[in-house]
Amino acid sequence: MTQPCDVVHASKLYPEWLASLKDRAMLQTHNHAQAIFRSVFHCPRDHLSSSQVLSFADALPPLPPGIFIEGWRPVDPRPLSSAGSFLQEVIADLSPHVIPPLAIVPDVFGVLAEKSEPINAKTMREQLPAQLKSIWP
Repeated sequence: MTQPCDVVHASKLYPEWLASLKDRAMLQTHNHAQAIFRSVFHCPRDHLSSSQVLSFADALPPLPPGIFIEGWRPVDPRPLSSAGSFLQEVIADLSPHVIPPLAIVPDVFGVLAEKSEPINAKTMREQLPAQLKSIWP
């Protein structure tokens, strides 16, 4: 059975993203990298409109959108006071199983920006609240 090229590419790409995050953030395991990616993917959704969530997901290659929208239910966006408060949301989401380094949000954004097509990275950045755009590379 032939698999579509996008699926084959995405199946190889996502583990590369995890390895890159593991190296960049000096994490212990790929499991930690996966948990952190998932948390940094999930936490911004509450601060975005439905249109922004879907635009962000659409800019990702085939596999990560499933992780990004997993369990998501459209809600009115909550205001975000600062990048620091977002980091606290990520830490609370991961606690007590994984304690991420303080630079984890810029590290995840760095991997997304580095590993994505430039036009897709630009689209993802444009969807973020202003407080998070400032830490996107």
